[in-house]
Amino acid sequence: MRRRLPWMVACLLAGGALTAGSPTSGGEQSERSSIPFQTILELEQTARLLAVLLDSGRAVINDNQILLAESQGKGLTPEAFERQLLDMFRGRAGIDLQELDHTALGPRTKRLLRELVETSRQVIVDVRRKLSPEANEFTGFIPAAFGARVSARFTEHTGVRLKQTSLAPRNPANRPDAYERGALEAFADAAYPRETVISEMSANSASFRLMLPLYATRHCLDCHGEPKGVADRMGYPREGLVLGQNAGAISVLLPVKP
Repeated sequence: MRRRLPWMVACLLAGGALTAGSPTSGGEQSERSSIPFQTILELEQTARLLAVLLDSGRAVINDNQILLAESQGKGLTPEAFERQLLDMFRGRAGIDLQELDHTALGPRTKRLLRELVETSRQVIVDVRRKLSPEANEFTGFIPAAFGARVSARFTEHTGVRLKQTSLAPRNPANRPDAYERGALEAFADAAYPRETVISEMSANSASFRLMLPLYATRHCLDCHGEPKGVADRMGYPREGLVLGQNAGAISVLLPVKP
C-alpha cells in the first residue's frame, strides 16, 4: 500500500481540485464535494501534528515509569509532564506550542493541538489523584494506557478520532479496520521509508485519514521485546520486537468540516 497524497496531488495539478467520491448521476452528483488542494494539505498537517503530539505524550510516559510509581505529590506531576510534552513535541515537530499564536497554522489546527495538550495533562491529573500516598511500585500506567485514555476523551470532546493500533493488538478495541490494516502491513515492510505517513481522503470527502508509524524504543522492549512469548510485567506474552522495529501506528480520522 502506498501513501495516497502524491496521487491526489497529481489529480489536483491536472484539474485544480480533487473531486472525491464514486461516480454518481442525477441528484447525487450535486452532493459531491470539490476539495481545494490547500484544504487537503491543511488536513494532512493537522492530522500528522495530532498524531505526533499523542505519541510525544506516550514517549514522556515511557520515559517516566519510575517517577510515575512514586507517591502522590512527587514524581511526574502534571506540570512536569506538560513541560516534557512540549519539549518533546517541539523537538519532533519544530513547533513551540506555547507560541502557537505566532505560527502560520490554521485556527482549527491550533485549537485541536491546545485541546490535546489539555486533555493529556488532565489524564495525568486524574492518574495522580488515584495514587495512594504510599504508592511506590509499578502503577501499570504504561504508554498504551495513557494513549487510550487521552484518545477516548479527545474524540469525545472534538469529534476527531485518535486510535492506537497494530496488526496484533493486546487490546481488542485497538483492532485495525481494513484501511488501518493495509497501512500497518506497509509499515511492517522493512523497506518502507521510516517516519513516512500514509494518508487518504474518504470516498465521500467527509473525512481525512492518516496513519503515523510507531517504532520500538528501548523502553518499549521492556514489555514487547525478547524473549518472545514470555510474560511481561503486565502478564501479556512478549511480542519479541527488536529495537527500531515497527510497533504499530497512530490512526487519525479527521472530519473535513469542523
